Amino acid sequence: MVLLGAAVLGALGTVGLDLAAAPLGAAGGLVAAAPLGAGGFMLPPGGHLDAGRASLPAWALPCGPEPGALAVDPSGCTGHPVPYPLDYQGFATGQCTWYVATRRRVAWHSPTGTVGGNAGTWLANARAAGYAVGPAPALGAIAVFGDAGPGHVAFVVGVAASGAYTVAEANWDYFGPRAPYLDLRWVPPGGTGSAQERLLGFIYGPGPG
Repeated sequence: MVLLGAAVLGALGTVGLDLAAAPLGAAGGLVAAAPLGAGGFMLPPGGHLDAGRASLPAWALPCGPEPGALAVDPSGCTGHPVPYPLDYQGFATGQCTWYVATRRRVAWHSPTGTVGGNAGTWLANARAAGYAVGPAPALGAIAVFGDAGPGHVAFVVGVAASGAYTVAEANWDYFGPRAPYLDLRWVPPGGTGSAQERLLGFIYGPGPG
């Protein structure tokens, strides 16, 4: 694990991007904002940053304010509630799905009608709801990982030209989940960062994909 100070993160915060990403649509889900840097916020290879450290960006907090590099959340979950909501749009506090739902509107449902469903089903659920999905990371997209259990989702906050990406997520380092819930993590191209999980793909936004 690599823990980085604020000065180091400031120097490494944005990385150029040469990646054709699916556009993020404005209706019903992900909305693109003017970029702070083409690649967003990237940690260096192996980089990891846990919540509770002064160098953790305020925008990474659940319901936190978003910088220009990230997509706008139209769900109305803004500011930094204290304490964090006991649940948000039906997702229990600290779960990976809860964190992503505080950053992106989750408009798709499981076959049983549950909003979102388990994390590992999100890619199929979003595709069925008309969202563009695909194999390449994109700034503001939702990464979907599969495993032997319910899976995992994370919010993509940076993408490098190599295809590596940085995610903000809950219930990964603080498995359980338990407070303070959140971490930022560098992920290798095409990977998940875990031998127990596989990359299923990315949810970009409404539209063909």
